[in-house]
Amino acid sequence: MAITPEENLALLIQIEARARLGAQAAATAMARYIAERTANDTLRRTTHAPGAYHKAAPGAPPAYASGSLAKGMYYTPASAGLRATAAAGNSARHAKLLEHGGCVLQPTSGKVMHWEDSGGSWYHAQLPAPAHPFLEPTVQEAIDDGTLRQVAIDAFRPYDP
Repeated sequence: MAITPEENLALLIQIEARARLGAQAAATAMARYIAERTANDTLRRTTHAPGAYHKAAPGAPPAYASGSLAKGMYYTPASAGLRATAAAGNSARHAKLLEHGGCVLQPTSGKVMHWEDSGGSWYHAQLPAPAHPFLEPTVQEAIDDGTLRQVAIDAFRPYDP
């Protein structure tokens, strides 16, 4: 069966439109997966009661206490395009500090910071904030174990010409 150039062009346009939707679906699915895996796995590996003393191992993800980091996970859906971009992130005020560390906390009022927990009463004029990444390790684990790739394939499959 012969196909005319016009019919061929119409078919290519239809294939491209489906591919754009597939790229959008794949990017959104990957961002959603990373946000959910971070909230439900990475941030729940270590737990302690709110107000309990806990010292996290250097470089380890933060422990789950109040749940504010897990609740702060979000993703933004991708817009359509052959190159679609979606994002996963965290809206908690202390998320960036935990993910990247590297700054020194200082009191906002007074000469020292003070708090109490099950380890006692604490007073510090300054406190180094080491990194306790949670997003980067989640992404790397999802790449390494192949789940991120599979999520993208499963989301794209309905749009595969």
